[in-house]
Amino acid sequence: MSATRGAFSIAFEGCGCRAAFHVGVIEWFAEQNLLPRTVAGASSGALIAAATAVGRIAELRPVWTELFGSRVCDLRRLRSGRWPFRMSEIVGGAAERYFGDRLLADTLIPLSIVVTQMRTTGAVRRALTARDPVRLASAILASCFIPGPYSRMVPIDRRLTFDGAWLGRAPIREAAALGSPKIIACVSDDAGRLLRGALWTRSMAIPPDLDCRVLAPVTRVPVGAFDFDRAATLETFAIGRASAEAFVDRNRGWLLDARC
Repeated sequence: MSATRGAFSIAFEGCGCRAAFHVGVIEWFAEQNLLPRTVAGASSGALIAAATAVGRIAELRPVWTELFGSRVCDLRRLRSGRWPFRMSEIVGGAAERYFGDRLLADTLIPLSIVVTQMRTTGAVRRALTARDPVRLASAILASCFIPGPYSRMVPIDRRLTFDGAWLGRAPIREAAALGSPKIIACVSDDAGRLLRGALWTRSMAIPPDLDCRVLAPVTRVPVGAFDFDRAATLETFAIGRASAEAFVDRNRGWLLDARC
């Protein structure tokens, strides 16, 4: 990937299938040769961050479209004693095909994938980076795991590991830790909120010590959290592209100051 990289990072929010919004955003950025120096992702945002980090943005849309019409829940599976929800198969299969045996260290730019782990003190966030000898596909699936929709947990360091968006959907702190001075928080919330937690909607403020701006949809995103509807997803791609363009128009000076 030969595009110029700015001195900013993008933190991709975890939001299930609504991460199709992120696909449109990063497509538009790549077409403008305006790419981040580093990336971070939580849950479904980890897939977008990883694709950006390995220079395969152009393949994100085809991979996503292969999943159109996928059934998240198939009650017929109960007849054979199988769990009816299929997100582990859908997401895990896509990640395996897309990244193969590539490790977190095998990226063109620094990458952070956020997971939540259970410790004796309770749930804590952990950022997986190039220092961790973990396969990209495994890190993504570990970050996406929510009991119920997903049937297969991927433990990291033999610890109970689950959804990276559990304690905060947009990994802005983890993005900042990679060293970029400016952070773009890419979120699918129609009101442009940073949301705390995967299953509730309490908003959180941008920490005052971070230079962070929010890239949010310019209009309502129609796709649901567990939704592979073709028409809704294609519309969400388009909203992501339009939102990226609007964000750059509003923040051009901020971004240009961040350019190398």
